Amino acid sequence: MITPRARDLVNFSATRKRRQWPKGMRWLFVGLLVAAALSGVLWGMVWWEERPLRAVERLLEDSQNAQALELANLFLRDHSKHGPAIALKARALVRLGHAAEAAQLFDEVGAATEADMRDCARAYLMQERWVQALPISEYLVLQNPDDPDLLHELSACRAKLGRYDEALDAANRFAMISGFEARGQLLIGTLQQERGNNRKACDSWQKLLELNPEASNLQISSDEFFLQHGAALLSVGEPAAAIDKLSQSIKLNPTAGARSILGLAWLRLGKMDAAEKEWRLALELDPHQQAARQGLAELSMRKLDFRQAIDLLKPLADSPDISRESAFLLQRAYTIAGDTELASRWNAKVESIRKRDELQHSVDQVLLESPGTMWGQALRCYRLAEQGNWDQAEILLSPLMQNPSIHPFVIRLGAAIRKRSALPDLNQLPIALF
Repeated sequence: MITPRARDLVNFSATRKRRQWPKGMRWLFVGLLVAAALSGVLWGMVWWEERPLRAVERLLEDSQNAQALELANLFLRDHSKHGPAIALKARALVRLGHAAEAAQLFDEVGAATEADMRDCARAYLMQERWVQALPISEYLVLQNPDDPDLLHELSACRAKLGRYDEALDAANRFAMISGFEARGQLLIGTLQQERGNNRKACDSWQKLLELNPEASNLQISSDEFFLQHGAALLSVGEPAAAIDKLSQSIKLNPTAGARSILGLAWLRLGKMDAAEKEWRLALELDPHQQAARQGLAELSMRKLDFRQAIDLLKPLADSPDISRESAFLLQRAYTIAGDTELASRWNAKVESIRKRDELQHSVDQVLLESPGTMWGQALRCYRLAEQGNWDQAEILLSPLMQNPSIHPFVIRLGAAIRKRSALPDLNQLPIALF
């Protein structure tokens, strides 16, 4: 008779036989175990080998950038093609101010991690490589929508490419972050000023002063802020308010430019003695200050001292940047002084400068009002090339050159940019098409 205990043992044995794996499956399982073990060993070896890279990351987190660079270079002596190590070296370089070398390394290996991408974007921005920086900045902001540094960089990058509406969108988001309200208003005002909206710029900067009356700890120095604010107030017809801001700027840093604009503000209020004083002080700081010489020459003209006006303006006569106002004063002075030959020459010069200024104004209007059009993009490339940023100009212009019906001016512009040669004269622009 089979006891219950014996029956249980028989059933257990039968169950074990039924659960035995086929021979092939057993070998597969063993193979997987061996592969997993080997993978673990290899992973451990890599982890051990890359210990210096983790140390580099910690140094970067602690802003010990020189030490991070030294350790990254030491690792790269034996692992010269190691992508993550090269990226860490690039990160250390950009933080040490070597943006060109950092950008070149990022071009080689890319940016795999978010930390890599942040420093890569920063390297491109420092190199004024706006086209390459923009998609990285936009991705980072998408992942970190409330990061003030990223929003500021994105706004600046968009503005450099003429995308002011989008730049203002990022700036407004930046200004909404706690602790960054004043810096955000500075950025908004600066973008508005670049668009020619001085009234809106003044409104933003007034909000800034309500938050930060000393205009301290901003992206620019306090004296520079008060100078920009004062100049904007003067441009919108508020000379008294402008004098207040310009005086604050001069108190912090008495520059020739600030004194020249302050003189103009006093003149707008009819205070000619105060204006003359500021302009003379400006010339003591910078004998070539055009606005000061022009202001003093105008005062001399009012006193019928035409020779003195000519003497004041003569140092500006050969400057390629002489203003239409200065040229007009010279033309008037020579006319009244009876020098008809020089008066005629300056009359022609005034007309030439007028046409130049009107052409530049037309170009500015296209860049501000129609940046996404074919002409807006072409003229953006022209401006970049003027500034010596040939690579960015060539990248931006490339899509336009694929159009078989492109205008001859754009063809000449493309050839000049490609050869890094003289740009076509803006007088060749079909202004009527604008």
